[in-house]
Amino acid sequence: MLRQAQHDVPESVMKYPLVLAAALLLTASCQKVVTLDLQNADPQLAIEGNLADDGQPCTVLLSRSVDYTQTNTFPAVSGATVTLSDDAGGLEKLAETSTPGQYRGSKLLGQPGRRYTLRVETGGQSYVAASTLPSPVVALTGLRAQKSVVGNNIQVVPEYQDPAGPRNYYLFRQYRNGRLNKNIFLQTDEFTDGKSNARALGSGGGGGGSTDDADKLATGDSVRVEMQNVDPDAYEYFRTLNQILQGNPLFSITPTNPKSNFSGGVLGYFSAHSRRQRSLVVPPL
Repeated sequence: MLRQAQHDVPESVMKYPLVLAAALLLTASCQKVVTLDLQNADPQLAIEGNLADDGQPCTVLLSRSVDYTQTNTFPAVSGATVTLSDDAGGLEKLAETSTPGQYRGSKLLGQPGRRYTLRVETGGQSYVAASTLPSPVVALTGLRAQKSVVGNNIQVVPEYQDPAGPRNYYLFRQYRNGRLNKNIFLQTDEFTDGKSNARALGSGGGGGGSTDDADKLATGDSVRVEMQNVDPDAYEYFRTLNQILQGNPLFSITPTNPKSNFSGGVLGYFSAHSRRQRSLVVPPL
């Protein structure tokens, strides 16, 4: 059976940047699990680093977490030194864009099989993570909508042929009318290696669909699904994030952060991945 994880984001977790808000987005020698006090947590650096095989450069978002009682405004971290290197000798410094806390490369592009290292220097500290970009993700052979067995909600079903061989780890991002769904959708080919797959997003692994009406699909909606082939550490980050969301960390005595591949005990991740996407308009069901 294809393994999948899914859950919606509680309000307490939404008080952290997108690194802790599901569906937003690691091969390292150092993985950290950091105890997090949601009630009175000191601001922590949060890093979101992504590099895909789509011809676009690396993008990094830097911000700081806020107390869960505060507003959903995460202070951007400007003035950091952010560099990206690869195992072929490439090196570049990412420039901060006109958006505070957003850094973007220009030269190094994602190539399957290549290992990338991201370094962030800010506040007198350095944080390093590495990720190997997996083989190109297979194309989605189909994308359809169906009614869920429980709850009568509309679910999207991505269809694809898993390539036989090395283990593949998939992260799905679902957009409704251009808006990113807050759920986490994960699948692996542990039990379906080399087989065709057609399992609804949100059909298993920890609960029903999002309670946010903005995430619920309806007839006529434009839906875009992005399928990512991520490395094992990226998958582990989102898997542990999903476990935290399922456990509702607001009521946990010693909640922990997702496993990060960054050194230094920061929140977040760096993921080099391949991705493909497909869209549909939800028909009457």
